[in-house]
Amino acid sequence: MKKNIFVAALTMGILSVGALSASAAGSCCNDGTCADKQSVQKFTESTSALTSTLKAKDFELRELYGYDSINMRKISQLEAEIKELKAQIKMAAEKQGIHTCCLG
Repeated sequence: MKKNIFVAALTMGILSVGALSASAAGSCCNDGTCADKQSVQKFTESTSALTSTLKAKDFELRELYGYDSINMRKISQLEAEIKELKAQIKMAAEKQGIHTCCLG
């Protein structure tokens, strides 16, 4: 029972942070700071593989939190990989001159 409450609380936390990030990203990009469509397109094309890998790792991490026995070593490893992928995507955005708020 306690595990189900923990998983539910964790899921709600992740969803609320995601919603907050999405609303913040929308406001930045709507005010014209991401106007260079060519840079955004080039960034999207160059990071599509990283983004796909990031989504797969995030899904795998969410699955691990849903199991009855949590493998903390695997979770730590996945969280480190996700952090590294996000850093690579952020570096690619900075290289293209794209504001980080536009990465939502």
